[in-house]
Amino acid sequence: MKTQSYIQKLSRHFNPSSRLWLVFAFVAAFGLMCQPASAQDCPQCATYAGTDNPLSTGEWLLTKQVNEVNVLFVATRKGKPVSGLSRNDISVRDDHKPPTTILGFRPEASLPLRVGVAIDTSNSVTSRFRFEQAAASAFFRQAVNRDGDLGFVMGFENYPTIAQDFAGDANLLAQGVDRLKIGGGTALYDAVYAACQKLLHRSEEDTVARVLVVVSDGQNNAGTVSLERAVDAAQEAEVTIYAISTNYRTGNTTDLDIGHGNSNLRKLADQTGGRVLFPESPKDVAKAFAKVESELRSRYVVSYKPADFTPDGRYRAIKIEARSTGEKLEIRARKGYYARAVSWLSSDPPEEVRTSSLR
Repeated sequence: MKTQSYIQKLSRHFNPSSRLWLVFAFVAAFGLMCQPASAQDCPQCATYAGTDNPLSTGEWLLTKQVNEVNVLFVATRKGKPVSGLSRNDISVRDDHKPPTTILGFRPEASLPLRVGVAIDTSNSVTSRFRFEQAAASAFFRQAVNRDGDLGFVMGFENYPTIAQDFAGDANLLAQGVDRLKIGGGTALYDAVYAACQKLLHRSEEDTVARVLVVVSDGQNNAGTVSLERAVDAAQEAEVTIYAISTNYRTGNTTDLDIGHGNSNLRKLADQTGGRVLFPESPKDVAKAFAKVESELRSRYVVSYKPADFTPDGRYRAIKIEARSTGEKLEIRARKGYYARAVSWLSSDPPEEVRTSSLR
């Protein structure tokens, strides 16, 4: 071997003790060179190699994101949530294949809640804004009511604005809603993107339920983010979007505007496992918030390792089916995700978000 003859030549210039040191150095280097090769021949090594060495938080999150998928879903019968499902009542398909392993299944009621409420504060909502504020405040008092639950308040017009950062105190959150002010255009997709970044960037020790409630007419006439990128951001961050349409029929709206706005809200909700609610008047917004709150505690979360997973950026569809007493149930869950090695949402520059200075 060339390596062996090279060592023999070098050894002539060293005393015996130095020769022993040289051999030891060569063996150590050879061992290090062999490690990557053996890892390439062992697909399981990527999963188990970190067991003996503690990982930093960032490395752990990356490993979890690549190898584990969490899906929150609601199962309904004739529009009403079904409780009491077990692991044996559901089946999962990821990229049309059953998962390699189901890691966990449990009701969402046991998960800490991370909920943001994003309210349209553009000029077009002036006449109905106080009803939306009152309903959002009541929602926080009902939804953020357990140890570990956190919420935040965002208003949006030309830019998203944080009126109250993450807090577990419903009164603080209600005060944040009260601080929202009217004015500007409607950067709906920028607000969704920024809210998903905020929900994803919060460090969590365990699985949490990430939810965004959007109160808007669905129009988008400001900002730089597209509808498709907003949906991708929600799927990437495992955020479920509930939308409350403010397209009440008044003399200032047209069927075309209402249809386009509601279609945008449906896409945001349907692709992320949520739903759209359509209050008939501003006074009915509170009822819509109440429906969202009641559904949040009726969902389930399933965690699994997808089969044949390759972080190639390809879209992988998710399909969940469930049966209760032999009857097939209706399922609402996010439609899929892009198989990325690292979250683009984490590495993207943060969306421009202002913090309210009103106190």
